[in-house]
Amino acid sequence: MTIVFLTGPSGLHAETVGFEYGEMSGVFEPTSERDGYLSIGLIDRAYDSYADWKTGVQQRHGLSFLIENRLINQWGPEAELYDNELNLIARQEAFRFSPGTVSLNIWGQFANSLGGRTAGRFQNDLGILSPLNGGNSGPDTSNQILQMLVVEYVSPDERWRVQAGKLALRTLVNLNRYANGDSEMFFSPMLGNNPVVPYTALLGLGVFGEYRSDLWRVSALVRAPDTELGLSTDAWKEGKRGYVVEAALTPGIPGLGDGIYRLTWSLDEANDTLPRMETWSISADQDFGARFGGFARYARADTTFRDFRRRAALGFQIKKPFGFTYDRFGLGGWWGDPSNPALRDERGIEMFYNAQVTPYLQVTPDIQVVFDPANSNANSEVVLGLRLRLAL
Repeated sequence: MTIVFLTGPSGLHAETVGFEYGEMSGVFEPTSERDGYLSIGLIDRAYDSYADWKTGVQQRHGLSFLIENRLINQWGPEAELYDNELNLIARQEAFRFSPGTVSLNIWGQFANSLGGRTAGRFQNDLGILSPLNGGNSGPDTSNQILQMLVVEYVSPDERWRVQAGKLALRTLVNLNRYANGDSEMFFSPMLGNNPVVPYTALLGLGVFGEYRSDLWRVSALVRAPDTELGLSTDAWKEGKRGYVVEAALTPGIPGLGDGIYRLTWSLDEANDTLPRMETWSISADQDFGARFGGFARYARADTTFRDFRRRAALGFQIKKPFGFTYDRFGLGGWWGDPSNPALRDERGIEMFYNAQVTPYLQVTPDIQVVFDPANSNANSEVVLGLRLRLAL
């Protein structure tokens, strides 16, 4: 069985309609099919042999996997950050049968703040409330996180998808082809994630279901939100639940191209430490011809433990800006309304260029400018960035 995915790495295109897997989409795309503009001789030949072996494993045994290492370096006034994430993602098809396909999906993440400064401390040192990357926001400089462990069923007509287990919600709902994750697109979660809703911050056991047609789709899930980084059933046994429902339109607009327009609602029941939380989010992305794509995002919460209770974002990407097929240029801006009413609103812009240097290596220079930092008296702060991504 072949699953066609709509959200390809770097928001490649939407030529076919299929299921989306957000940040783990790369497990479905052989990186050997990408091209680059730098030849490294012996290393390239070794990689080609590895890629052929990897393809053979998938064809013979139904095992697809991705080894991804993402290093983000950022420099601000009197502060710097070196944040590294190693992601091990695999999909094992257990068996195929006429009523559909069953697989086991697993995603392990090893996050390390090199140099002793976490992403959260980096923000605090600059007086900025907006997350500048998706690295460690807590005090720990090293975390081992089981992001996903699910059994997945896909129907034979690829209309239905069901997952059960430890869900990684940022691979399932509130996605965006042109602003999603910090491995290949924008660094800041103010653009590429959702810093308002609780479901992008917590993990947990649950069940997810999705139905799609050619023009629309609907999905829903129930889970027990959990702060545990490993596999725990405590939150589920305690009986507090979180719910997410999403409806989306997927029109093809003549003269423009494909678009996806999502409306997402969530509700988290109150527990011993957190209040009841209800949120609404909008995520829209639209092709403008073959080489341009735009996006808009908005989220609000009636109450939240996150730093922001409202966020709006807008931006675009240019595909192959200098003729290189897999290069991307992106520009986006955001506004955030802090949960703490004593803090002033933050605004920011970000610009990146993602260069596909070889089939397995991307280099991305980046710049962010944050206006009216919430925890500072400064008018603005400039943060320079450089990302190295190795995908095997």
